[in-house]
Amino acid sequence: MTQDYTTFEEIDLTVDEVLKCSYSNWSRIFPNNHFPSKVIKPLPQEFLDYLSSESIKLPNDERNKVSILEENSDNEYSDWEDQEEEHNVTVESFQELHDEIVRDIQELGGQVFPKLNWSSPKDAKWIMPGNTIRCDHVNDVYLLLNSSDHVVDDLDHPFLEITNTTEIVPVEYELVLTKWQDINPALEFRAFVKDNRILGISQRDLNHYEFLEELEEQLHDKLESFLVDEVIPKLSSQLSKYVIDLYVPRPFNKVYIIDINPFSRKSDSLLFTWNELLANTSTDYEFRLIDKTNVGNFAKKEYSESQVPMDVVGAALDADAMVELAREWDNLQK
Repeated sequence: MTQDYTTFEEIDLTVDEVLKCSYSNWSRIFPNNHFPSKVIKPLPQEFLDYLSSESIKLPNDERNKVSILEENSDNEYSDWEDQEEEHNVTVESFQELHDEIVRDIQELGGQVFPKLNWSSPKDAKWIMPGNTIRCDHVNDVYLLLNSSDHVVDDLDHPFLEITNTTEIVPVEYELVLTKWQDINPALEFRAFVKDNRILGISQRDLNHYEFLEELEEQLHDKLESFLVDEVIPKLSSQLSKYVIDLYVPRPFNKVYIIDINPFSRKSDSLLFTWNELLANTSTDYEFRLIDKTNVGNFAKKEYSESQVPMDVVGAALDADAMVELAREWDNLQK
């Protein structure tokens, strides 16, 4: 008696492939297919340490003045505002970068969304008013990047999916500020490419949009022609496999690249499974949308694992509220 089973397909990902998926690399290859942006690199180590900090430290309106929360020896929280030199946390250590971010935000129209080489802080949008990653101020950039698990993962484990190397490879980190766009999530799609061949294309936002049904053929043709005629030929000398996020706004005459990610399970396979994608050895592939019959299977809140109660969100933006919340939690623990 034979037993049917599915083996776990390994993905042979390399350090070079990860580095080639950095925004500054692919954006120069497709200058007409991404939104206006500014790339700042290399980033000073002081700024990277700032983003990796466990506490949120945001400059006040006064230049270089910062409010932070410190835990004292009695396990109570105090609000420090430049009271002692040892607790002084300012942007002075990366003042030049700070000023450049302020200038770039203004040059891009006053509203941007940030990211590092690979990940945007979408998982941290719960901390922003309006549940958005739109940044109107330099402090918004700091808050989002500091609060994002995805960004921390980029900083701490950029090569986590690579199993065949122990080499420590330095990464030239970059900060990308992109001009804010009101994107319709229904028109975002994710394509999986391996060996310069499309394995599948999936709807990016896991909600049912009835109007997509009548546009399915048109969108499919537009995405396929862009991938086959533009993306795959231009990337083939550098990358043969990757996960690419695309946006096709009305009137559907142009495709924008939102991101290109390494071909690994770190990227959500959405309406496919990774084993299903890897098992596809033919030239045929599926274009999948959520319809009325499967909408319930994907009815979950995006990035819910990164979200916290609204009390905590409010406290993160208000030092006094944070202190009070910490004291209430301490009392509950006792």
